[in-house]
Amino acid sequence: MSQIKQLLAKYKPNNVEKASENQIKAGALIGTLERMIILLLISVGQYSAIGLVLTAKSVARYNKISEDKEFAEYYLIGSLFSTLYAIGTYFIFM
Repeated sequence: MSQIKQLLAKYKPNNVEKASENQIKAGALIGTLERMIILLLISVGQYSAIGLVLTAKSVARYNKISEDKEFAEYYLIGSLFSTLYAIGTYFIFM
């Protein structure tokens, strides 16, 4: 289990539907790509463009976020942990 997933386990809402294996793989890929893009943007000094990455991710989940407060909080915690993980990785290795 990934570090982000472990950190979020206790915050996961009970009403989140069971995801299929393909959805889980897609979610993991999205998270990995998100962190890689954030690392790339930091390395080229485009800090404000990180907001575009987070916005695009949120737009894709807008309906679920706007309708379910527990999911919205879970989603926000996950996005912030993921972003913090990418920024921390940058400072450790660069």
